[in-house]
Order: sequence, then structure tokens, then C-alpha cells
Amino acid sequence: MSDFKQFIETLKAPGTIKVVNSMQALGEHDYSNCTSEDLEKVILSMQPNSPKAVITICYVLGLYAKYLQDDRLYQMVQELDKNSLWAKAKPNAPKKFISHAVFEDVCHDIGVYEDYNGFYLQTLFRCLYEGIYNDDMSVVKNLRASDVHGNVVTLREDSGRSYKLEVSTGLAEDLRELGQVDTWERKNRYGTVTIAIGGLHSDSCFKVENRKGSAQDSNYRFVYYRMLRKIVTDYLEYNILPLQLYVSGIMYRIRLKLQEHNISLMDAFAEDSRDRTVAKIISDELVRCNCDTEVRNFREMVKGHLEVFVE
Repeated sequence: MSDFKQFIETLKAPGTIKVVNSMQALGEHDYSNCTSEDLEKVILSMQPNSPKAVITICYVLGLYAKYLQDDRLYQMVQELDKNSLWAKAKPNAPKKFISHAVFEDVCHDIGVYEDYNGFYLQTLFRCLYEGIYNDDMSVVKNLRASDVHGNVVTLREDSGRSYKLEVSTGLAEDLRELGQVDTWERKNRYGTVTIAIGGLHSDSCFKVENRKGSAQDSNYRFVYYRMLRKIVTDYLEYNILPLQLYVSGIMYRIRLKLQEHNISLMDAFAEDSRDRTVAKIISDELVRCNCDTEVRNFREMVKGHLEVFVE
């Protein structure tokens, strides 16, 4: 058994074990005679995609050095300049978010170029960006046209919890219209075939196809994720997750609120920022969108990617 695997077996906290397990590539290197430059190369080879990822890799290396009882290695890890490492990693790091301009371009392109079910796909994409999202996608699954009143949408989680969210006029109108749609188009070798789709209710906005004849709860999330992957693959130059689309929309709305107070995004998210107005703007938008991430953790999530949102 390798030293790194033995090191993992000494860990107790489940969260730490999970993180370290995802970084087993760190155990493939010989650190006995490494230099600071060698350590930097190892960290950059892990392709960190955020400042937090750099810090996490360094943390794991520090734990490993302690396990090896290698004081020299531990001290080298502690002395690494994390900001400098992120500056070097950033040009090659995968992008995690999209700007509002890119969001609008994607919506436009879906409407123009998507041959099948473009209206459905466009509306699903806009929903997440405007704040209709939770981890299990139940607020999307449970959404009905009758839950849309003016610009306010009632969102219902599978847990039974419900809350209201104000969305754009355009999205509200599209959700009401989508609730009346009960067919799906697909290409086959003979041309186009129309297939019935269903949801939990006759006016469910995001009905799904079920080839076995009935829509089952366990299918919904995977169907939505598959659709979103298709959008990202076809209309974006890089991959983003549903959560990252949701956060991109939150950041756009935060930026608009900051502008009303003549506060730049970079100043608001600066590491030494203690502005109470900024904290309230961020907190209010997170609460509005039912995002249970703390302001501090949200700042950490977008840190290192702020230029995406500056337009």
C-alpha cells in the first residue's frame, strides 16, 4: 500500500477523507528532495479552479507532510504564496460562471438555432438563472402554471416547504404558456415524431417524457440535468453546472444593486471589504433566491472569477 493510501486511513473526519480521496494524484509524487518550484508544479498539475482550491490542495499537502513527519516539506507548504499560485493557475483554470451578456446570447441562440423543443429548453435555462433552483430540482419539477401570479412564482420543495420569488415578466409569461405544453418533439429516421410528456399536474411547466408510460419522480432531476448539459454543450464554449448557472444569475442581480449605490463589484468583493451595505445587498439576494449559503462562503465561491461579472 502506498504512503498516501496509508495516510488516508489515518484520517477520521468524513469530510476530510472525501476531500483527500479526490486528490490521490498528490500521492504519485516523491517529495523527499523537492524544491518550492517542484511543489508549485505539483499544485498546478491538479488544475485548481479557484483560490479556495489552491488553499485546499496546500492544506492536504500539509496534512500529508505531517503524516510523513517531514518538517522540511511541511514548512515549504506553509511558505507557499497562495495568491501567486492562483495567478499562475487561473489562465488554465476551467471557467465556472457566465456573464449576463453570455446568458442573453445563449437564450437568443437556443431560440434561433434549436430545431426541437427550443421554447422548453430556453425557459428551463432562464429559470435557473433567475433563481428557480434547488439541489434536487424539486422546485422545477413541482412548478405549475397556476403557481405564477403576475411576476411572482410560488416555488414548492419536495420537503413541503414553499416560498415566493419575483421573476421577470417575460419568464412569468413563458411559464404560464409552458404549463399548457404537453408534447415533445424528437427527430427519428423518418423525420420528426411528437411524443406525449407529463408531469405531476396537468399544468406542470416542466413535464417530462417517460417511455414506460408514466412520469416517475426519480427521473425528473436527471432529465433536467441532461437538458442543461445539452444547452451547455451546444451553446457554451465551456462547461458549467446548474448550480453555477444559478449563482451567475445571483451575481448579476447583486451587481445591479451595487451599481445603485455606486459601489463597484471589485470593491464590494475585495478581501478587506467590511461595508455593511455590501453585506446586506448580498445577503438580501441570497435570501430572496432561497440560497442557504452564508455571505462569507458565497464570497469564497465566486472569489477569483469576479471579472466574469464585470461588464
